[in-house]
Amino acid sequence: MRRLLLLLLSGLAVAAPAASIDPLPASEWTPAAAAHLLRRAGFGGTPEEIRALHALGLEGALDRLLGFDGQPDVEVPGPGITLTTAPGREMMMGAGSPEERQQIQRMHRQQDAMQLARVREWWMQTMIRTKWPLRERMVLFWHGHFTSGYRDVRNSYHMYVQNTLFRRHAAGSFRMLLHEVSKDPAMLEYLDNNRNRKEHPNENYAREVMELFTLGVGNYTEEDIQELARGLTGWTFEGNRFEFVERSHDAGDKTFLGRRGRFGGDEMLDIILERPEAPRYLAARLWAFFGAGEPAPELIDGLARTLRESGFEMKPALRQLFRSRAFFATAGQRIKSPVDLIVGLYRGTGLSSDGALGLPFAAQSLGQSLMDPPNVKGWPGGTEWITTSLLLARYNVASAIVGLPQDRARLLEGATGPAERGLRQLQRGRRVDPNGEEMEGEGMGPGEGMEMDEEEPPRRGRAGRRRGEGLAPVYDVLGEVRRRGLLTPEEIVDFHTDALLAAPAPAELRRTLVAYLEGLDLSGRDAKEKLHGMLRLLVSTPEFQLS
Repeated sequence: MRRLLLLLLSGLAVAAPAASIDPLPASEWTPAAAAHLLRRAGFGGTPEEIRALHALGLEGALDRLLGFDGQPDVEVPGPGITLTTAPGREMMMGAGSPEERQQIQRMHRQQDAMQLARVREWWMQTMIRTKWPLRERMVLFWHGHFTSGYRDVRNSYHMYVQNTLFRRHAAGSFRMLLHEVSKDPAMLEYLDNNRNRKEHPNENYAREVMELFTLGVGNYTEEDIQELARGLTGWTFEGNRFEFVERSHDAGDKTFLGRRGRFGGDEMLDIILERPEAPRYLAARLWAFFGAGEPAPELIDGLARTLRESGFEMKPALRQLFRSRAFFATAGQRIKSPVDLIVGLYRGTGLSSDGALGLPFAAQSLGQSLMDPPNVKGWPGGTEWITTSLLLARYNVASAIVGLPQDRARLLEGATGPAERGLRQLQRGRRVDPNGEEMEGEGMGPGEGMEMDEEEPPRRGRAGRRRGEGLAPVYDVLGEVRRRGLLTPEEIVDFHTDALLAAPAPAELRRTLVAYLEGLDLSGRDAKEKLHGMLRLLVSTPEFQLS
């Protein structure tokens, strides 16, 4: 395992990305470039989707990816929201004894955890099925940028509302999003601004909005934090809505980032965005999320200039980033996040996610718990995704997705810890709560969220479920090979390495996979098992971990 980890890390020892913010020349817009764009600006795609994107040309491809404004995603049913408020005061007062009140609260927490599981499942299914992958990629970006986590928010509906806020402003105005997220109930709760009153100012949000959301460390003072906290006093929420409590607001003079006046919170947020550090900071965050390696100053300068001149509209900067030579120079230099690994495998193979429940917990077992990142900085990413304890789990989860039911069962037998729990959910095709416990009971019927009817799973009989098939679908690799007319081991290997790897397969890896398929008879009884074995080998390589 250590050797594999070192091999993977050595693959990242590449030259710094090209400095040029200039557009990619038309002669370099190849199918491989289209595949890279779709992997980074989305979550990958099938060969047909890549060919269709390539046929549009680079500018047409960007028009397609960025053309999601007002477009619905009808492919995924809603998450089945049933709880929008906590138990009301009247309910609690009428409960009688303290024990009864505790029971009401306990039941609400359980139901809320179940609802969060439905919301997380819905979001991951949306990433897999959406026709607008860049929108969901931007929702994921904003979730890691304007971080909030369920452990502190303790309200699944507020996490859902924040998720829809990010989707509504996915590639719109950063200025508007900053103002709205500062008034978002989940954010107000997560960073304690709902407790920010003029008598006792709370500086948590004021600090993070400058350190992590807009300016970066070193571009403000402690006095600026204190003054911004004063400007944000009285910002709270009641139920599910923002509320400004004037009696709690400090309306006095403030000196903030070199300016003085009787500023309120909205004015101070706008003052932040007038600072030259603000567009540079956001440009660097965009590169860190979509690019790879240390960005050249020329690249950040160009993106920052576009953000500033557009008034912080995101689309011009995203278009500039995705058409730059620097962006296309980073193919195969980024370690996939757990969400990228799982969602990308479904989208790259075209595998249906119908009935593939437990996917958010599989990602969580690999270190990425949607709607509950480790802290306000979000997920560190990079080499943190491939520690020795996580790398084997990544191989096993990917192998389970492309494997046969018996392969999944064998992997499960040897797995321990979080990998075992993640694989178990993939095997059973069951939804789990944020702690990995299977969920049953009220609110979990087939009409809500993505739950499937357990008594009559589609295309599978009860005997199949007793044999351990679960509800998770199986990739029909034999059917795919036949449909595409792939006849030799070389053709089969080249097709799948082109589809699933971010860079051409190394010669040694190609020889290994071809040798594994030696003697393959596509009409033989063992053809399906042999092909799935080749896929398991492919997704268990260091090369597959990169995008």
